[in-house]
Amino acid sequence: MITFRNANGVAMKLMNFRSLDPVFTAGGGKGLNSASKLDRMVWDEFADDRQALAIAAEAIRQGITADLDEDVLDEIESYEAKEGRVSYRLHRHLERDRKIVALRKMSALKKHGKLECEACDFDFLATYGPRGAGYIEAHHTNPVHAMSQGETTKVSDLALLCANCHRMVHAAKPWLTLAQLRVLVSERS
Repeated sequence: MITFRNANGVAMKLMNFRSLDPVFTAGGGKGLNSASKLDRMVWDEFADDRQALAIAAEAIRQGITADLDEDVLDEIESYEAKEGRVSYRLHRHLERDRKIVALRKMSALKKHGKLECEACDFDFLATYGPRGAGYIEAHHTNPVHAMSQGETTKVSDLALLCANCHRMVHAAKPWLTLAQLRVLVSERS
């Protein structure tokens, strides 16, 4: 039987990792001084490779406990899934007004002469040519699910984001604000 750490154990483990984080310690942070050799190995493997960390975390969530040796990798690469079956679902849908999105795009075009991501400056038209003309996603800075019935959305409540930045806002809770997303993007540039 596999057991996992409780919430306090997870918090302590994260504090062990903080003691290994040069960015955290350079800012005066200490973390806990009980990081093990294994903690150091995990830190060294994943600290600069968030994609590998995300893959490993997902594998853990999916219950994969084997090391990813060649046999496992071959099994993963040969796995096939049946997809595309039609299914019907009944679910609640929050209504959106497409007109306000069009007005926000028109406003940006008038002001800047182009539609570009407000976080990373990606321009679909510049990258994809005519296929990208007019394309950008609208992000509600005031989440629709948190609105009271009858509450309205203003054009200024929408941010224009590329698909990648929009997905990163919603990738985990709590959702990023536009300001937090801009900081994240600028730190990586």
